[in-house]
Amino acid sequence: MSRAAPPIPARPPARPPLARPPLARARRSAGGAPAPAAALAEGEPGPLRSGDLVLDETRWTVHRAGTPVGLSPTEFRLLACLMRHQGTVLSRTELLRSVWGRGDTGQSQVVETYVSYLRRKLGRLGPPVIHTCRGLGYVLRGPGAPL
Repeated sequence: MSRAAPPIPARPPARPPLARPPLARARRSAGGAPAPAAALAEGEPGPLRSGDLVLDETRWTVHRAGTPVGLSPTEFRLLACLMRHQGTVLSRTELLRSVWGRGDTGQSQVVETYVSYLRRKLGRLGPPVIHTCRGLGYVLRGPGAPL
């Protein structure tokens, strides 16, 4: 007597795409090209600045002390989030939600890993700007800002 093969499980439902900032959507729809200058005319802010650190979301560039800093897309989004909330302590959950699109507290190790990557890349060019607030999260403060 032969047995039939077990049924193949159904494919899980598709997830909706993660929310992306408007400039990122424009860049992806334009095939990786920077967003048009018209985006700035519509109220988009200029480059984000913190001391000698400059992040330009329209050109997808970061400079520290005038030197370009190469960042992965995730590192760029994390730094942009920290710079938009400069001086404000952001919890790991808030960063997970904002940068990765999920709020699982079980995944907080990924935040620590990417903060470490950023610190290493930015620390070569000047004093630390990303600080840990034990038990609370991370904060970006420009050089010379009070702790």
